[in-house]
Amino acid sequence: MAVMLLTTISAHAQWRIGATTGGDYNFYSWDKQYMSDFEIQGSTGFTAGASGQYNFKDWIGVRVDLNFTQKNYQIHRAMLDKWEYCYRNDYVQLPVMAAFSFGGNRLRGFCNLGFYTGIWLNSHLSGTDYNAFTEQWVNINEDVKFNADRDNRWDAGLLAAYGLEYLMGKHWAIQLEARYYHGLTSATRPYMRVKDYRYNSTLAFQAGVYYLFK
Repeated sequence: MAVMLLTTISAHAQWRIGATTGGDYNFYSWDKQYMSDFEIQGSTGFTAGASGQYNFKDWIGVRVDLNFTQKNYQIHRAMLDKWEYCYRNDYVQLPVMAAFSFGGNRLRGFCNLGFYTGIWLNSHLSGTDYNAFTEQWVNINEDVKFNADRDNRWDAGLLAAYGLEYLMGKHWAIQLEARYYHGLTSATRPYMRVKDYRYNSTLAFQAGVYYLFK
């Protein structure tokens, strides 16, 4: 019985590897507390990576990606119309998903559900600030140094994706995918007795190409 089951699974099993690229929009959640004139806005970014998937059957498998994803945001001040901070944040992520597919032999839909972990690589700040001593506006363009006591560089959360796949031949397929990363870890730790938690949630749109081992 066990041999027959393994034989059936092997007959439908399939490996695939590929690459993805696209853009994203990050939503930054931050409790402003007393800073009522601060306005927080999301921002666009870039995402790209490598992907591998093992299908147990035509409709179900396991997918693992390794990608570079930007989680950017902007801060404005209502009382200072020229004041603008633009943060570019680079992450490396490892999404692990259960992959479900449905449809015809050529054109199929798919849904992926899972979780991700990642590392915050670096942060860059650009924009315009006001110098109260000189009463002049100054441009900012600098890397942000991490503070081990304040910044949490480990990232993790849940994700869901939906898209379409077209099989171009026996071994090649292309995908269009919308993906949502819901962050569960704060980008900041409690610092100087202040619980200042901040979260990233990222919507990504990407295209991918895969080679199927058949």
